[in-house]
Amino acid sequence: APIQNLFAATATAKMPGWGPGTFSFNSGDGRCPTFMGSGFEHVEMQFLSDVYLLCPDCNGRRYRPEILQAILERNGRSASVADVLEMTVSEACDFFRDDLEVISLLQPLIDVGLEYVQLGQPVPTLSGGEAQRLKLAGFLAAALAENGRRKPKDAKGRLLVFDEPTTGLHSADVAKLLEVLQRLADSGNTVLVIEHNLDVIKSADWIIDLGPEGGERGGTLLAAGTPEQVAEVPQSY
Repeated sequence: APIQNLFAATATAKMPGWGPGTFSFNSGDGRCPTFMGSGFEHVEMQFLSDVYLLCPDCNGRRYRPEILQAILERNGRSASVADVLEMTVSEACDFFRDDLEVISLLQPLIDVGLEYVQLGQPVPTLSGGEAQRLKLAGFLAAALAENGRRKPKDAKGRLLVFDEPTTGLHSADVAKLLEVLQRLADSGNTVLVIEHNLDVIKSADWIIDLGPEGGERGGTLLAAGTPEQVAEVPQSY
């Protein structure tokens, strides 16, 4: 939304009365109507990986040609809304470095290691680990924004529950995940994580170990305490 607001404030957009919604590829009259702003055709292959074909009308740029005439000037560079979507997160941070509202939304993506992803990259093209981190970045941005609006004497924070957030993540990505979870906790929230990953478990302030197995052999409280205390319980893995 902040980027759409910036484009709507340009002289080119004001003349025909284009609002922020005009610069959304999810809805509105500004998007290319051929594939509803996706910029590509999704072809499902029965026995092979799905194929994505560029839209022949917008050539993958997602917008009607006249919308791309609205140009933002930043730090000696010019960009249309389609150009912005083709930027990586790192490139966008450099382009919008003086627009603090935009930077505040991009920074969580860098924090979870997604600085190389394009702003307009289709979600289906992300790997499982990238999709996990994208969700976490969105949640981090929302949680930190809400905490920033909260007065010091206000409520302590929210209870945030994550169900196996390390699924599909590389060990290096797990380290970034732990940094983000710690930031959420440091901002006044209580973070509850359901996990089997030992790196996450050993970083917890308090562990509740249920088991000893799953299914019919599960559900028994084996131990509760700090990682050091749980490590001393023989029944706990």
